[in-house]
This record gives sequence, structure tokens and C-alpha cells, in this order.
Amino acid sequence: MIFETIKTEGLAALSYIVGDEQAGCAVVIDPRRDVQVYLDLLRRCGLRLTGIIETHTHADFVSGARELCTLTNATVYAGPGEYGHAVTILQDGESVDIGALKLRALHTPGHSPEHLCLVLSGGGPGAEGEWALFTGDALFNGEVGRPDLVPGVDAEEGARQLYRSLHGKILGLDDGLEVYPSHGHGSPCGGRIGVRNCTTLGYEKRHNRHLQAQGEDDFVRGVLGELAAQPPYYERVRDLNRRGPGYLGTRPQTPWLDPHEFQEAARDPLAVILDTREIEAFADAHIEGSLNIALREAFPLWAGWMLSPSNNLLVILDSPDHEEAVERHLLRLGLESIGGFLRGGMRAHIEAGLPWRSGGHLSVHELHEQLARGNAAWQLLDVRRDDEWAQGHIAGAQHAFLGRLPDELPRLGLDREKPVAVYCGSGYRSSMAVSMLERQGYRDVRNVLGSVSAWKAAGFELAHSHLSA
Repeated sequence: MIFETIKTEGLAALSYIVGDEQAGCAVVIDPRRDVQVYLDLLRRCGLRLTGIIETHTHADFVSGARELCTLTNATVYAGPGEYGHAVTILQDGESVDIGALKLRALHTPGHSPEHLCLVLSGGGPGAEGEWALFTGDALFNGEVGRPDLVPGVDAEEGARQLYRSLHGKILGLDDGLEVYPSHGHGSPCGGRIGVRNCTTLGYEKRHNRHLQAQGEDDFVRGVLGELAAQPPYYERVRDLNRRGPGYLGTRPQTPWLDPHEFQEAARDPLAVILDTREIEAFADAHIEGSLNIALREAFPLWAGWMLSPSNNLLVILDSPDHEEAVERHLLRLGLESIGGFLRGGMRAHIEAGLPWRSGGHLSVHELHEQLARGNAAWQLLDVRRDDEWAQGHIAGAQHAFLGRLPDELPRLGLDREKPVAVYCGSGYRSSMAVSMLERQGYRDVRNVLGSVSAWKAAGFELAHSHLSA
């Protein structure tokens, strides 16, 4: 038997290959769009892909099911629903055979109407019975799925369906089943997913707080009360997956543009200069109007928040070695309009005599000194999540979550002519906010490096008050 977990960095997505070496066949569960990792592993193991199973229509990444189907002619299976591409519907209780292995489908609506869980049995001595459960986005380590991601489906009704699926289909299974969800720690598809990628059903029954709810109403209140802001790209990606993403295999190579070609391409009204360099490098020197999303683990999540498929992306890298990683992350989100990379990076741009600007930054010590002096010129902006703000913030700051910042600017009433100091938890999100404010015409915006983490480490106090946004 072959059993492999494939983790997608940045999105905390988990997909799986399950195969029978004797029969020479395998299935992939919840594949990501860049599918070469599955094809390489199947080739090494001498396995033929016979099935691709989607536990649900994903909202946070573009699926690779159609890509794999195109390349291998394997059958795509999914739960009861309507799709814009060829899908074999798995009804509740139906099975998919993988040699001596068997995957039994459980229709478990709640996270989405078509959602499936899959119970795995077989595989050799000691694995004759059911021993693993693929839970999709219904049940995670320490968490349950969100019921608010499907347009037209009321979140409360989705939560009630999820409760019934959990208690009517999933929790009655054997406690010893190993649980393999579609997401790990860090995914917005669940509120507080634990750090382990797998768990057991018995452990979740005993320790998952949502499974301790006293009845359906209590469960619904608990789930709905913890919902975080939904990234705006979710609806777009879910619709793309339902219709069927296009084939990537014939995608042309993204060009490298010299500084003058890059500058000319930036004149396109749809062009967005995406600067993926580290936040300190961006603060020191960047192209006017560029958007900074540094290439860290959270890059794909924030690229989804900040960018649109209509954007013609012109990308600045810290190193040419980052080309493949940036493009891969963008394609996983359906962001395919990548117009080019800046050859030679910012150094080449500066040496070509082209204009650039410095956004500047502040240390927490400099900011603390300015505030202690009562310098009224400084405007403070906190761009963390609501729950982070509630745990303490710098006195005198205004608050607007980064994902809502463009819509919140009128309410904030910031003066474009006065300096703005922006902070978050570490300086990463606030660097994005600085670049956004500069694009809106704010002339003196500074990133507070280290932000709240450094502020607390320096021994400075935080204030507490009600949410301002």
C-alpha cells in the first residue's frame, strides 16, 4: 500500500495519494493545481492514476482535479452537485475501489452542500477493516469547518447541516479511525486548527471544543461566533473550481523584462507592480505605486486578499531563484495574468536611472519616543485582526483590519499630509498597508518594524478598549 500526504505551503492545504502496489493503481484526494508532485510520486512507485476525488468544491485554492484528468484520463469523483466539467457523482454509501483498498463515501453537507467524507478500508494484514477517515473540511484537528463560504447558503443553516453530518454520519464511526483533513494549522477554512496534520476520531470526540457542544443550538452559536473575515477571493475560486479550471500544461513561460520594458509595461491601466521582496528592502527603495507582499509563508493568503485575476502582474523578486515559487503560489489562486519579472531586480531599476522612492520605517523605540513627547503630527494605524486588537494595542491608534483597509479609509479620516505609522503583529502586514496607503496618495507612511511583538519585547505597555472597526 502507498499512502502519502502532500502539504501545500502557505495555504496549509493537505492532499493525499492512496494506492495499491499489487494492483498498480492509485487515487489522489483533493489535489492542488500544480500536479507534477503527484505525477512524479506515481511514476516512482509504478502506479497508474485511476481516480481523483474531490471532498468538496474548494474555495481557497484552485483544484488540480481537471488538470490531472486531462493528463491521465483518470475519473474525477465528487459529491452530489452541479459541475461545469466531467464529474462522476458519488452518492452516500457508494465506494471507489483501489485494488484491495476501498473508499466509502459519506455525504456530509455543512461546510458545503456537496461535501463528502471518505472512509478507507483494506490494505493488507491488520488493515482489513475501516482504519482511516478523510474528512475534507468537515472536521479538522481541534476544529470544524466553516459553514459560511457558499454563496446563497445561509451560514446558520450550513452550521446546522454540519452538526447533523458530524453527529449523524461521522461521530458514530470507530474511535480508532485516523482522521486526515484537507487543511492543517494556519488555514482560514477553520478557526483554530491544531498543529498536527492528522488526528483520530476518538481524540476529537474528547478534545474538540465544538464536539462538546450541548446540542445543535449550542454548536451553531459556537461555530458562528468564531467566524473570521472571509478572504474575498474565496467566492471567485470556488466558482472557478465548480466550472473547471483551464489546462496549465500549455502555459507560456513568463518573460523577464529589463527596467525600461518593465516601466513601459507598468503604464497599462490594469498593471499592478507586485514587490515580493522583504519588508526592510521595500521600505528602503521601491517603485512608486508598487504593492509589497513579501515572499513568506503567508504570501499566497495575502496575494488572494490583495490581487485580482484582472490585474496584469509585474513582479519584483528578492532573487531570481524565487521566480518559480511566486508563480506557483499565484497560479494556485487562479492569478494567471503574470506579465513579467523585473530582470536584475530593484538594483537594475535604480542603476537604469529610473525613479524610485523610500517608504521609510520606524523602530518601536523611535515611535515610543515620539508618542512620549506628545507629537500630535503622528497618526497611528493598527491593521491586525479584530481579536488581536482586542488583546491590546498601542494607545492612540485607530484600527482597521488589513483585508478591509481600502473600504475603511473614509471612516478613518487619515490626513494625507501628516505622517502615518502603521503596525501589525510583526511588521509583515503593516508593510502591505504602507504600500496600499502610498498607492492612495499618502505621502509619509512608515512601517513600524517588529510592531506589537517588538513593542512588548521592549517593555512598552499596550492599551485596551472596545473594537473600533
